[in-house]
Amino acid sequence: MNRPSLPRLPSTLRAMLQRWTAPHIWRLPDRPANSPSAEVPSSRLRRQWLLVGLVAAGLLAVVTVQYLVKVQTPDELGRQSRSAFLRWRGMIHELMAGGNIYVGRNEYPNAPIMALILWPFAALPPLCGALLWLYFKAAAAVMAGIWVIRTVAPPRLSLAGCLLSVAVALPAIIGDLTHNNVNIFILFLVAAMLELYRRGQDCAAGLTLALAIACKLTPLLFVPYFAWKRQWRLLHATGVGLAVWLFIVPSWILGWEWNWQLLRNWSELMIVRPILRGEVVSEHPNQALVGWTYRLFSQSPSFVRYERTPQGDIPVPAAYHYVVDLGRPTVGVLSKLWHAGWLVGLVVLCRPDRRDRHGWLAALEYAFVVLGMLLLSERTWKHHAVTLIIPAAALIAAVAAGNLSPRGRLTVLIVIAAAGLLMVVPGLCGRHIQDLALVYGTHTVAFLGLMAAVAGVLWQHRRDGRMVESEWRMRNWNRESGMGNQQGGVTNTH
Repeated sequence: MNRPSLPRLPSTLRAMLQRWTAPHIWRLPDRPANSPSAEVPSSRLRRQWLLVGLVAAGLLAVVTVQYLVKVQTPDELGRQSRSAFLRWRGMIHELMAGGNIYVGRNEYPNAPIMALILWPFAALPPLCGALLWLYFKAAAAVMAGIWVIRTVAPPRLSLAGCLLSVAVALPAIIGDLTHNNVNIFILFLVAAMLELYRRGQDCAAGLTLALAIACKLTPLLFVPYFAWKRQWRLLHATGVGLAVWLFIVPSWILGWEWNWQLLRNWSELMIVRPILRGEVVSEHPNQALVGWTYRLFSQSPSFVRYERTPQGDIPVPAAYHYVVDLGRPTVGVLSKLWHAGWLVGLVVLCRPDRRDRHGWLAALEYAFVVLGMLLLSERTWKHHAVTLIIPAAALIAAVAAGNLSPRGRLTVLIVIAAAGLLMVVPGLCGRHIQDLALVYGTHTVAFLGLMAAVAGVLWQHRRDGRMVESEWRMRNWNRESGMGNQQGGVTNTH
């Protein structure tokens, strides 16, 4: 099968593109473990990884200093709430004292199990607990990265491939560390689930997936994926895990009736209001496809200001940037079409008869689900993009595998670079430019670009597989037909 080559370009640029689109740049060479020639490269690789570790340690030190400065700086209203952990710390103490953190002034966005996981950190002095949570997340990010690199192999990514995979998600990882949110913890759970699934430990993978769903709803998209793949043992474990993490464990600590009341208020806040009533957050930080659609295609505010009242802070629309007003009912239908389109893509692109649990092709299917988590959520802040390490690693592994044409490899690498630039460059141009970029969805466009690249590679592989299978069947039919004619001819001669 003839694959298209790189387009006609000046010789210098063409040579550079040929070098960086070569699969061997992004994968480790396959050498026997006892090969003498493997000793020098492995020693060089260890030194390179040591240097990476030192750089990461220095980066963590810088993030720590940045976080300490941030928590000491009050917000516009004079409150020490510039850290998500410190803002939620008071809510967690209120919950443990018998208060309801899902109604009134407080609207805690996660189920009670997430607050209970944070409780050991919140019980410590504020700064001590915040720093301990930050360092726990830093370690969790490292482990998640290791598990993701294992999941996409084969091929094994080279140091350049690993660094590019991390670079796409690094701004969001640093942002989540300095904001001290819970997104890295969700990445940790998703990566741990994929690692357990790769090892064939379906029950443990299902329990881990259930904990991720209980802490944040978006990993629920893995349920239809594994149902399409007919992984019933994992799904049964997920069902048991949801009962454990949503009901049994919180009820054991908080009491059955009180936990049930909290779950009802949480579901009203995070499920009923956004999904059934269409109360979608349309402010510019929301980079989900749903929020982007409401913001640009209906009279929904892109900026809000808050009026302080004894009952709490009341949001008041401050600015609109819609392109055309289709009406909120029409936009609500469009939002549901995005979900339906994702399900169609799942059926078309992810083959149910494949049982691969790791490798670049399986990783692309995981990437399709992870990008759906970002695009189809009711609200996706830019810090939620920590999970982009999975799509980035999967696409780089597809390039390293060598199954794509030179033009296809170049396209994938351009999409990865463009997505990274879209998420980084506006933040370097000042607050006003950054806010306007978020209004028009630079992160949303980056997510869509990566989704298109993932879908394109999956579709090409499925198309090529059908062509190979069709050619095999044709050759087999011709062979059998020829043998039948030969046998028939022999019979007739006798």
